Amino acid sequence: MKKLTLFEKYSRHWPLITVSSTALAIFLFGAYLYSSDVLIEGYLRFAAFCFFALALLSLFKVKDGQVQIDFRFFDDGGLEIDYLVRDKNIASEAFDLNRFEDVEVNDMPNRTIYNDFARNDRAVRFREKESKTWLYLTEVHGRVIPLNHENASKLIDFLRQHMH
Repeated sequence: MKKLTLFEKYSRHWPLITVSSTALAIFLFGAYLYSSDVLIEGYLRFAAFCFFALALLSLFKVKDGQVQIDFRFFDDGGLEIDYLVRDKNIASEAFDLNRFEDVEVNDMPNRTIYNDFARNDRAVRFREKESKTWLYLTEVHGRVIPLNHENASKLIDFLRQHMH
């Protein structure tokens, strides 16, 4: 059995984004309360809401933490994948590497507006021999876990060593 551990692409700036957007939301809401111009009130209210939404979404990202992905390769062609967040197993998968025809590093699937801005996120996908369809390898509960290019390439090399 051989093991490879990779981590989700995760920015160290998430806590800073959470704190600064919360502070800006509070400041802009306070400015809205003290403003007497109707047009300025609308702009301040909208900006406060935008920063509040950003604070909430980044807080969820900080709360969730970085996903650790453990790949275990067995001599019989089996592959087990464990997804961990803060040392707690959130999901597990098992694959037969003999089913894989090809693997490749690809762009993330464009399912959110975030992917339009973060174009350097990578995903690993494989093509099954029988169905010829491409499937994403690191997908948990419908979410493809982003990897940086170096980790995705490392995973591809490791997979190709064990594929038949």
